[in-house]
Amino acid sequence: MAINANNFFVLIALILGAILFFFQPVKIKEQKQDGGEIAELELRNFTLYELDTNGLKDVMIGRKGYRFKDRIEVKEIDYTDSTRELQNNVQADFGVYRGDDLITLEGNVRYYREDGMKFRSDKALINQKDETITADGPFKMDKFADNIVGNNLFYDTKQGLSRAKDVTGVFTLTE
Repeated sequence: MAINANNFFVLIALILGAILFFFQPVKIKEQKQDGGEIAELELRNFTLYELDTNGLKDVMIGRKGYRFKDRIEVKEIDYTDSTRELQNNVQADFGVYRGDDLITLEGNVRYYREDGMKFRSDKALINQKDETITADGPFKMDKFADNIVGNNLFYDTKQGLSRAKDVTGVFTLTE
């Protein structure tokens, strides 16, 4: 039996049709991070620079970064903000940014400001819009020779004012 061109193309069409209908796509299991959802983007040992027309705005350094649909998570975060009158830096074991100008920091939170003011806490919430920091639980604040310990710090970075509960401090007064 001789195969002419018409029979050849019919045979090819039948083979392709069989492949289309009988072969099913292979299902690949997606590995989820820590049993949760899958990150859209994952970075390791990274440094992000944000620039504008005036120059460098801020720098974020992290060990691991994960971008999800509704948030960004960073492990071992080190964030420096140069947009304020006094440059400030915040570091923590873990940080979450949800896009609503709120950054939640957990584990060994350290805040430093260019004029020498610094505080340490285990948990903090930074409101970028209001330029405030709230540290729930115990904290320690230092500025030069002044030392303060207390609970539930609220710090307004714009005004330079703070309030807390159960405060004990050592202050150096000038005459």
